[in-house]
Formats: sequence, C-alpha cells, structure tokens
Amino acid sequence: MSSPSSFNLLRRSRLRYPLVRMGIALRYPDFRVLWLSTVSNQLGWGMQQVLLGWLVFEMTGNAGMVGAIFAARSAPNLVVGLVAGSITDRFDRRVIMRISCIVMLLLSLLASWLVYQENLSIVLLLTAAFLLGAAQAFYMTARQVYVYDIVGGHRAINGIALVSLAQWIGGIIGSLATGALIAWQGPAAAFLLMGITYGVGTAIMGRLRHAGTSAPVEREPIFENLLNYFRALKNNRAMLSLIISTAGAEVLGFSHQVMLPILAKEVLGVGAFGLGLLTAFRFLGSAVGVFTVAAMERFHRKGLMLLCIIGAFGIGEILLGQSPFFWVAVVCVMFINMLASATDILHHTLLQLSVSNEQRGRAMGSWIFGIGMAPVGQLEVGYLAGETNARTALLVNGAALIVLAVVMGFALPRLRRL
Repeated sequence: MSSPSSFNLLRRSRLRYPLVRMGIALRYPDFRVLWLSTVSNQLGWGMQQVLLGWLVFEMTGNAGMVGAIFAARSAPNLVVGLVAGSITDRFDRRVIMRISCIVMLLLSLLASWLVYQENLSIVLLLTAAFLLGAAQAFYMTARQVYVYDIVGGHRAINGIALVSLAQWIGGIIGSLATGALIAWQGPAAAFLLMGITYGVGTAIMGRLRHAGTSAPVEREPIFENLLNYFRALKNNRAMLSLIISTAGAEVLGFSHQVMLPILAKEVLGVGAFGLGLLTAFRFLGSAVGVFTVAAMERFHRKGLMLLCIIGAFGIGEILLGQSPFFWVAVVCVMFINMLASATDILHHTLLQLSVSNEQRGRAMGSWIFGIGMAPVGQLEVGYLAGETNARTALLVNGAALIVLAVVMGFALPRLRRL
C-alpha cells in the first residue's frame, strides 16, 4: 500500500503535469534561443499592425487605402509561399531567418528616415509594406519548419504553440509601445524602434547552434521541389483541404484587422492609443488561444475542431461589428483572435504532418500561399466599409465565415476526419 506522503507526491505531480507538458519544448537549448528571438522579431510585427494602418489612414482618410496597405503587405505570400517553401526545404532554415530579419531591419530604418524627412509618399509606403510582407513570409516559413526540426513530430504542436505564444507576447508589447510612441514622438520614432527590434532578434538568432535532429538529410533541388509540390496538390487531398481552409479563414476572418484603425478613429473615437490597446488585446487573445489548443493537443478529431473554431470565428466578427462601447470591442477582439491563433496552430501542425519529412518546408509554403489570399479579404472589407460602414463590413464577413465552415464541413469530409 502506498504511504500518504507518496500519494500526495503523486497527486501534486499530476496537478503540475499539464504545465510541465506545456513547456516541454523549452528543454531544447536551440528552441529557447528561437523563442527569445521570436519575441523580439514579433515586437516589430506588432508595431507594423498599428503603424501601417494608422499612418495610411492619417495620410488619406480613406478606409479603402487601409485595406490596400494590409493587402500590399500580404500580397507577396501568393508568390513567395511557393518559392519560400522550396527554398526552406533546400537551405539551412537558420540562414533564411537571419537574412529575412536583416531585410526587415533595413526597411524599417529607411521608412523612419523618410518619415523624419517628410518624404514618405503613399506609393513608397505601399512598396515598403509589400517588401516587409515578402521578408516576413520567408521568415515565418523557415521558423515554423525549424521548430519541427528541433522538437520532432511528436512534440510539434507543443513547439508551434510555444512559438506562437512568443509571437503574441511580442505583438502585445509592440502594439502598445507603438500606440504610445506615435502619440508621443510620432511615426518616425516608431519605425526606428521597429528596426531596433529586428536587429536584436537577428543578434539572438546568431546563437542557434544546430540544424535540428529532424532536419532532412537529403534535400531536393528547388525546381524539382516545386514540381513535386504541384504533384502533391493533386494527390494529397488532406493538404489541399487545409490550403482551402487556410485561405477561407484568411479572406473572411483575419481581414477584420483592417477595420481596427477605422473603429478606433471614427466609430469608437479612441485615437491612436485606443488602437494600440485594441491591437494589444488582439495579441493577448491570440496568446490565450495558444494555451487552449495546447491543452487540447490530445483531441483526435483536430480537423473537426478546426471547422468548429472557424464557425465561432465568424460569430465573433459579427459581435465586434455590433459593439456599442470600446471595452466591449476589446473583449470581442480578444475572443476573435483567440480563435484566430487556434486556427493558425492547427493549420501549421496538420500541414506538416500531412507530408513527408523532406517536404515540410513545402507544406508551410502551402500555408503561406493560403494566407496569400489575404489581399482579397483586405481589399473587400476595406471597399465594403467605404461603401457602407465598418459595422456592416464585419457583419457580412462574419456571416460568410460561418457559412464557409458549414459548407467545408459537408463538402470536405477528409478535413473533418483529420
């Protein structure tokens, strides 16, 4: 018979076990380095979320242009997704991440100088957003595949969830800092700080030592990899279903971020600092979504769970569009992005598990390709808000997202069974 002390010890260990399991990927030294660099790099990403939308709306006063700036940043994904996946399968993921962050550093410093000199035009801002999006696409593709390289397939969800947590932590801090910094020193200082965060992230990545035990030994040539990618799209129905799911969620769900500057400035009247708070709670909701998915990692019908989350995503958008007060909008934004991060993690994991080890870069390239449909949603929601208002645009997109989840559930049985 077990003694009372041994029973209590067993009981305490079981209580702690979920927390231990949540942080298990942090046992890998290179993963800890990657996690810290992700926090720093995502500070810059969070700053972009506030800075680009606010600046273009200040310069033009046009809701359609807010959609255009986010579309310009997302547009490279359609082309880069295919190329980035093949390049990531061919070359060292660590080198790709470093080069991508250096490009974002230089673009941030250039934008800061142009704003300071009052020479930043709409055309230059759109160009900068496009180039930032291209560099970010390479960085994200390589980073998500490198997570799997470090921790392996059996801990992929845990590693991807923890990196997503780092991403949202950086986003929260970056968005809050940018809202305050724009009000205090202006956008030139915000762009400068954004560049510094990318520089720090690049420096931290210099301490990544190993390619990862799950990194492929044999690597296909880039052209052959691209050909095999299109063959996989024809034969791998699971991957094709996940690409469709990713694109649908991106077009109708993630495009809600375009409405945040308009809600902050014209509907809720809370200004740049209020936009920073909305964006910060957007990232906070995403962090909550990370813990939620990590806690449900043993749920076997992940495809069905994904479809349910997409439907709830649409409900959240409708509620955001009808929010009468600022703090109600804050809660809705947090709820929406809890669901958004859950869809991201599930798409990341299921795509990499749907292909062979040598083709995981290609799988993440497929995800980048899927989110490359974002400009369609961003332009659509911006145009709809311009023709009607922000509340109506969110109502229409939210309802369409619910319909999409139901249709995919019936039309894509393979996705339900994943």
